[in-house]
Amino acid sequence: MNSATEFSSAEDDQTETAGLKIDLELLWSQVKGKIWLPFLVAILCGASTLLLTKYFIKDSWKANTIIIRHQKNMSSQAEIPYLYLQIDFNTIMQTILVRDHLLRVIERLELSLTPEDLYKNIIISRGNRSDIINITAIWHQPEMAVKMSDTVSAVFLESYSSVQNSAAQKVNTYFLNELSTSRKALIAAQQAESDFRQKHKLLSFDDQMASNYQKIQALEIKYIESQVATDEKRAKLKATISKLTTIPKEIPLETMVAGAALSRINGLRENLQLLKLKYTSQNPKVMAMEQKISTLQSNSDSTSVTGQVDTKVYGQNPLYLELELEMIHYEFDLYVSDQSLAGYRQGINNTKDSLQRLSALRQEHQRHQDKMIEYRHLVSTLEGRVTDSKLALESNISDFEIIENALPPKYPERSYRKLMAITAGIFGFTVSALILIASVLFDPRVKTRNDLDPKRLIGVLPDKDTVEEYHYYSAFQGLFSNLEQLRSESKNQSKLITLSSTHEHEGKSTIANALTDIYLRQGKRVLYIESVEAGDNVDEAVLNPLIYGKESQWQPLNVADSIDHAYFVYDQDIYLNYLDKASFDVTINTISQDYDVVIWELFPAQRHLQLYSVINNSPAAILLIAKSLFTRKDNLNRVSNYLSEKNIKPIGIILTQVPKDIYHA
Repeated sequence: MNSATEFSSAEDDQTETAGLKIDLELLWSQVKGKIWLPFLVAILCGASTLLLTKYFIKDSWKANTIIIRHQKNMSSQAEIPYLYLQIDFNTIMQTILVRDHLLRVIERLELSLTPEDLYKNIIISRGNRSDIINITAIWHQPEMAVKMSDTVSAVFLESYSSVQNSAAQKVNTYFLNELSTSRKALIAAQQAESDFRQKHKLLSFDDQMASNYQKIQALEIKYIESQVATDEKRAKLKATISKLTTIPKEIPLETMVAGAALSRINGLRENLQLLKLKYTSQNPKVMAMEQKISTLQSNSDSTSVTGQVDTKVYGQNPLYLELELEMIHYEFDLYVSDQSLAGYRQGINNTKDSLQRLSALRQEHQRHQDKMIEYRHLVSTLEGRVTDSKLALESNISDFEIIENALPPKYPERSYRKLMAITAGIFGFTVSALILIASVLFDPRVKTRNDLDPKRLIGVLPDKDTVEEYHYYSAFQGLFSNLEQLRSESKNQSKLITLSSTHEHEGKSTIANALTDIYLRQGKRVLYIESVEAGDNVDEAVLNPLIYGKESQWQPLNVADSIDHAYFVYDQDIYLNYLDKASFDVTINTISQDYDVVIWELFPAQRHLQLYSVINNSPAAILLIAKSLFTRKDNLNRVSNYLSEKNIKPIGIILTQVPKDIYHA
């Protein structure tokens, strides 16, 4: 097919950009009608930016205060670190706008600002390699700019001494706190020493220890003397015990008449009662009397009064009793001596313990005294440090001075409103122009023949309302010639021509009517089949029953000489019934016998793919209608590829209603 050569024009200037083929003449033809949009956007952006900057960006005024730093000419700063603190110049500049200073400025000027907002309006700079500081304030009123600059400078000078003396102040505060703590500790140590002496009743350690040593000496002498007496008593006790072993314990005391024994016992008992009144039951006299009564009682019980006239009374030997009493006396004295020895030993040990306790108390008391001495020395040292730091605070004066206060500015600072408006206009123009160009370049719709497959393109029709009539009819004549060539390429010279599109209202009826007129002028008999909806109330010349084999006869509607009209109705049956290709081909051949050309205006492919495939798969010339600036490329290509996959040929594509500028581009 040579349709491409018939509809081709002179080669246009083209450029390749990032793999995208751009037709500059075509691009210009689409953009020139909308070129006013970027300019309008630029004007709107510039004007709106100018208005916004006038509203949001107020005129700013700048005032400057100059501060100088004098040299103290200190020869040696290392020797007097508390009296002088040298701060780096750049460090000082950083301290001017600290938050505390800004809060004081806001309070003095009664500004409704935050420290952050005020910080943005103050500029601190140093004179070129000099000891000059420039404090610049920028504000919307010139008078307030002057006040802000001078106030910031004044607050800095007022607070510089505190900044300079901050180290000395911290040292002074530290030493004062330590001095207070140390004094309290000294008082506590003195009180603890006094309480210690009172608790342990200490007057003089030396006197008390000397007294204890003398007491130990006296106790040791008494202990030795008591030990000698004890040894003597122990020897006497031993001799007495040895004598007792040689003397009988009992001897006959007297012979008594049996009748007189009872009266004798009673008399002894009375004597025993008298003795108990004078002595204890452990007294030897009481014990001897009790023994005597017991002996007489036992003898009187064992002797019969009638059998004997008298009785011998036995009792303890008085000598034995005397020695026994002497032994008891020696034992008691020995016991007393042993107790005395134990008491002396206990006294000696207690005195030694007292000496040890005094020694421990003396060490504890010495620790209290050492602590008091330590705190006294610390308090003395801290008092000296406090005096030094206080002297530093009073001696380290400021070395800054204002040499020139701020003057009211004559002119406001440059606001760059016009520059921002021009920049915004350029930006708006650039962005809108790029968007406009991109919308044209990446528009997915069909615009020119370059958007279609040149091998299948058989005609390009301009918009009839925008071009001269001869241009339109010339283009249509070329379309008709290419259509005839397309029909001649079919194997059996089919009489059927189908026209379809991807959407409704893309020009099928217009082209069908135009082709019908041409064939009628050639004297050919034409059948025009129109596809209509079920609701269009068409009840004659309907092909549906014939095509689906429900009827064998049909009667077309005669419109005029050599032309008949028929309808294909989109009703529910076409979706429920399957169209057989073989029977359809027979039906089309039967219909075509009475006509030279059958033109069928079809429905979009996606409406009924099976019906669409069967109709177009019959020996026919298939025409796809594409409307410029309306039909999407992907939809058209999808239908074209679908027909190709089904091996449906021949296929021709017609581009209609191309705008004048694009058509001539």
